[in-house]
Amino acid sequence: MATIVVDQVWKQFLLRRDRADSVGQLLTRMIPKRRAKTPAEPFWALKDISLNMPPGTSFGIVGNNGSGKSTLLKILTRTMSPTKGHVRIDGRVSALIELGAGFHPDFTGRENVYLNASILGISRKDIERKMDHIIDFAEIHAFIDTPVKYYSSGMNARLGFSVAISVEPEILIVDEVLAVGDEAFQQKCMDRIFEMKREGTSILLVSHSLSSIERLMDQAIWINQGVMEKSGSPRDVVLAYRQSMLDHTVAEPDALETSGEEEGVVQLQKAYVISQDKVVETLLSGEPLSVVMSMENVSMREFIGHLGIAIRRPDGLEIASFSTVLDGTPLKFPPGSRRLSLNLSELYLTAGRYELSITLYDENGRRLKEWPGAIPLAVQSMTMSPGLLVLPHQWQVE
Repeated sequence: MATIVVDQVWKQFLLRRDRADSVGQLLTRMIPKRRAKTPAEPFWALKDISLNMPPGTSFGIVGNNGSGKSTLLKILTRTMSPTKGHVRIDGRVSALIELGAGFHPDFTGRENVYLNASILGISRKDIERKMDHIIDFAEIHAFIDTPVKYYSSGMNARLGFSVAISVEPEILIVDEVLAVGDEAFQQKCMDRIFEMKREGTSILLVSHSLSSIERLMDQAIWINQGVMEKSGSPRDVVLAYRQSMLDHTVAEPDALETSGEEEGVVQLQKAYVISQDKVVETLLSGEPLSVVMSMENVSMREFIGHLGIAIRRPDGLEIASFSTVLDGTPLKFPPGSRRLSLNLSELYLTAGRYELSITLYDENGRRLKEWPGAIPLAVQSMTMSPGLLVLPHQWQVE
């Protein structure tokens, strides 16, 4: 069974600070007698990282650039060794952690597919059987027999991902390289990752798309400056990471003048659901509802920003979301109290418990404040349906 165990892994690099500031300094340092040896400074890229990934599970990794995420993936793919600690991996690993990794620039796309497959232990006969599917998924039919040195970064990513998923790995490791593709291809990749997850493939995904981490992963970890800040459910980890980014933005002295102020000036006083002209905590599936929010701008000037509302299950799965950012309708909050509402003519959810989260954004769509689970909501349904939605329908026989 495919498993990954990371046990107290540390990784150290040695940094030298003796960069030449001029050609003269560079030439001087090339003379052996005059070359001053500057001691290297140790830098710990990873500090005591541990995780246990059972078979068939999926792990998401979040963190800022330079936090150590890619270093961890390189250790897991055996392209780098830890300074301290141990890593155990059982199962065939397919990884995509760098654009064009393993591609020879003078080989064609087709030749590189054979090369990558052989490295992964796939026979030429098996890869020939899958070649058409690989080319179709990568969407590079016209360029498959062109040397990859002429490929764009997006074409490299598409071909690399297509090969990685086509060799039937037991463990799939993917870094943020998919961000270079267009939106349609990114979605196709995510759909394929979700399909592989259902089929039992273990998946380790590094992504700046926090919604993808929440939607696709079973567990998540947040790495910050080489340290594992938090691990657990994707929702809890993503919320902690988002709050950290917000706190950092507010504390940043060179940030926008209003960034730290706006978060505090607009406050959520109360939030509730109205249906059939009364406040409710339980809703019958299919009934209309309004999400009502009483908010106050406690500053002395107008705030222009956005609101978002997400409907989630208690386990954090996001079912639907609504945002004035996406609708292109910014909201203006003069000083004082305001009553806002989101109106839905009908909401067809299966019976169960849900919660509504409210998020405040600035004028540019940057997240300022989130009130997770601001409104609990129970839904009753007249039908016992599996899934998440009860869709109006009828049967007909002709």
